[in-house]
Amino acid sequence: METPRSQTKLAMNYGAFYGLSTIIVMLVFYFAGSNMQSKWPQWIGYLLLITFMVLGIKSFRDEEGGGFISFGRSLGTGILISIFGSIITGAFTVVLFTFIAPDMTQRILEMTQQNLTEQGMSKEQINMSIEWARKFMTPMWLFVFSVVGGAFMGLLFGLFISIFLRREQNNPFQSNA
Repeated sequence: METPRSQTKLAMNYGAFYGLSTIIVMLVFYFAGSNMQSKWPQWIGYLLLITFMVLGIKSFRDEEGGGFISFGRSLGTGILISIFGSIITGAFTVVLFTFIAPDMTQRILEMTQQNLTEQGMSKEQINMSIEWARKFMTPMWLFVFSVVGGAFMGLLFGLFISIFLRREQNNPFQSNA
C-alpha cells in the first residue's frame, strides 16, 4: 500500500518536471523579448501545472494505490506537486531578477506606472502604488509569492482534478444502507 514517503517522492519528481518546464517557458519568453507581464506565460504555466498534476496523481493512483486513490490523497498529491514545482520556479525567479535581468524590476514598475496613468489615477495614488509594488519586488518576496501562489493554484486545480481522478476502493464489509 502507499506510504507518505512514496507520495512525497512522486510529488517531488513531478514538481521538478513542472518547475523545470516553467523555467524553460520563462526563458523562451524572456529571450524572445516578449512582455513578461503578458497573460501567455501565465496561461502556459497553468496548463503545465494541470498537466503535471494529472500525470502525477494518475501515476500515484495506478502505481502506488493499486488503481485507487481517495479524494483527499489525490488533492494532497496535487498540492505537493504544485508546491515543489513552485519552490523551483520561485528560486529561478530570484535568479532571473537578481542576475540574469536585474533591470526587469524597473521595467515592470515603469509599465505599472504607465498602466496606472492610463487608468486615470492621480500622481499621489500612482506614487503610493509604485512604492508598495517596489517593496514587494525584492527577491525574498518574489520567492514567497511564488510558493504561496503556487500552493493556492495547486489547491484550486487540485480540487477539480481530484473530483475526476479519485477512485474509492469499495469496502466489502461496509453496508450500503
